[in-house]
Amino acid sequence: MAGIGNVAASRYHELVASSLRQVEVHSAAQWALGDAALEIEPMREWGGHLRVPEDGQSVEEALRFFAEDVGLSVAAVRTYRWVAAKWPAERRAAGVSWEVHKILASAEDPFEVIAHPPLNERTGRRSWDGDAAKRAVGWKTSTPVTVEEKVEAVADLVRDEVVACQVVVGLLKRREVAFVAMRDSDARYMVNEIQFEQAGEDDDLDEEFRDVLAAQGEAGDGDEGGAERFDEPATIVRGWHRQMEFADLMAVCQGFIAGAARLVPKLRGHEFTERQHAQVGSTLKKLRATADWIETAVATGRTDLDEALAQLLRGQ
Repeated sequence: MAGIGNVAASRYHELVASSLRQVEVHSAAQWALGDAALEIEPMREWGGHLRVPEDGQSVEEALRFFAEDVGLSVAAVRTYRWVAAKWPAERRAAGVSWEVHKILASAEDPFEVIAHPPLNERTGRRSWDGDAAKRAVGWKTSTPVTVEEKVEAVADLVRDEVVACQVVVGLLKRREVAFVAMRDSDARYMVNEIQFEQAGEDDDLDEEFRDVLAAQGEAGDGDEGGAERFDEPATIVRGWHRQMEFADLMAVCQGFIAGAARLVPKLRGHEFTERQHAQVGSTLKKLRATADWIETAVATGRTDLDEALAQLLRGQ
């Protein structure tokens, strides 16, 4: 091994050995704090923390006094106490950090789990670290290593619909990715369904464009130069612009419908504040007015805003 980071291999191993001793000291201090808090206030049965002794001092008060006197937060003292209760002194694994014990305390059988450390592929030894412990209890790791962990990390990053769309489009341009995706029956079905819907929209757009061109052609039938104007590039470009603008309008409307269909079912059982009710009501009022504006523009060709609608959309 040439070196790690900015130090030679020999120095790196010296630093590791020194740091391991510091971890042991740090863990010993955490255990000592937890044992002290546990002695001051032993763990009680569920709900026991709500019972106030005859002297009127609750568990929370006692832990708060202890935290203040040793200069720690109550939350830290509470955590140390909980971990100490989960791991009696005789069941604590030597050479394993307090942090790993804290994570593995959530395992179904922590004493059995900690006795069988996983293999570290880099070192070739069986040992525990934070991510290995999180893996053992099914938590999200700090650094994804396995395929499943990487997939989960990517899924977290693309929860936003806009980001997800851009990522998927980019990935599907990679032939090997598209090939694997199309072998998945659910993905293939979804793509086929969307293609069918898109084909229907394209047919509607083509019909609209043909109507525009036909109307322009009829307008030029009585004119000697009508045929030439029908074929002018500017006329064709304007028609395509109308087609694209119509497609954009439909995309905005369909995007709202799709977003609402995805989000509204998740509201079941939610309780909203009066302020949130007012915000939703105000936004829906703008949406209804905007929908009326779109309908008027499509029916009459008039796109101007009346003053009342303009003020509403400006939030006045």
